[in-house]
Amino acid sequence: MVYDILIPTLPVLGLYLITYALYKMRLIKKSMHVSVWNFIIGLSFLVCGGAGFILLILLDLGATLPISQQLLYWHVEFGVTMALVTLFHFHIYWKGTKAMLGLSKRRSGS
Repeated sequence: MVYDILIPTLPVLGLYLITYALYKMRLIKKSMHVSVWNFIIGLSFLVCGGAGFILLILLDLGATLPISQQLLYWHVEFGVTMALVTLFHFHIYWKGTKAMLGLSKRRSGS
């Protein structure tokens, strides 16, 4: 089976750039920008995780259904989307991400 990287990547990247530009131009609030991407990462998780769970049940039962290949395809495609949106999540919460990874500069003398 051939998977497409550009099909989920280009629209998601384009939409992120649009919402980020709208936020930077102060046409939408940061909370709206964050909410849109929290919704997208949640939806991606539900589709990817749900498809993966169904595939796991089918595998455990030894069942192969005609829909299994398409379910696997969408599981992978939404997994790619989720990975990309995770990078956006790190961008949105960069200060917190740096602190969590120990990359932020420590202040001396406090």
